[in-house]
Amino acid sequence: MSLTHASGDRPFAGSVALVTGAARPRGIGRATALGLARGGADVACLDIARPYEDAPFHGTGSSDDLASLVKEITELGVRATTAEADVSDEAAVEAAVSHVSEELGTVTLVANVAGGSGAGFGLGPLLGVGVAEFRRVLDVNVIGTWLVSKACATRMVAGGLGGRICNVSSQAGKRAFPLLGPYCAAKAAVILLTQTMATELGPAGIAVNAVCPGTVDTDLINKDALFETLMGGPEGLEAFIAREIPLGRLQSAEEIAEAICWLLSDSARGVTGEALNVSAGQTMV
Repeated sequence: MSLTHASGDRPFAGSVALVTGAARPRGIGRATALGLARGGADVACLDIARPYEDAPFHGTGSSDDLASLVKEITELGVRATTAEADVSDEAAVEAAVSHVSEELGTVTLVANVAGGSGAGFGLGPLLGVGVAEFRRVLDVNVIGTWLVSKACATRMVAGGLGGRICNVSSQAGKRAFPLLGPYCAAKAAVILLTQTMATELGPAGIAVNAVCPGTVDTDLINKDALFETLMGGPEGLEAFIAREIPLGRLQSAEEIAEAICWLLSDSARGVTGEALNVSAGQTMV
């Protein structure tokens, strides 16, 4: 049974959800937005929706991707809207959340999925990463998570509504990975940010958790079989999986999304401040 439906067929009916990093095809954000919509939530889909000029190979979605997602969501019988914003830009985030509030109502479910690393985005030996790249990784993964949470939680508190926030950290926030230093630092920061928000916002009825995915077969890391190629082709990928992943496969965006949806549901009403491993056994700490 899908975790999205663990407490009924429409556990999110009557709720407004905001999902960042929603546009990219085969992405965790898109899968999360669809999971929440299937559960009855009205969903705001936020994404920068453009490539980074100095990191063109870092995968992002587009305005067309956002539009197609909204069409798919509305066909499920719920409302949806889009917001294009850089999550590290405070003014842009505030404008986006205001727009969503006017269109759909106050957000009480937040999935902070926007983030990542890659070529031109902090990937490489720490001694060779530029300061601007390092800061961008922190800005998108940490500052963006904080700004979106802040804008939404401020409105939840003002309305006395309570709510739930789920941040996407990573197994790289719990263990070191060579060539991913800025990303490891950022995702570790997301875990402590999550715990601090859980402590501060708990009295207002707001639960805050994180998920820590493993190696996920999305367009961020494996578009056009890029990750497979880096592993040395099919045989190299098979060897990596056999060595690293007890369940014997890469993960899908959908199974990470199901964990996010569970943490945003009433089934997880007793859970806050957790950093849940969803890594197919790749990380167990």
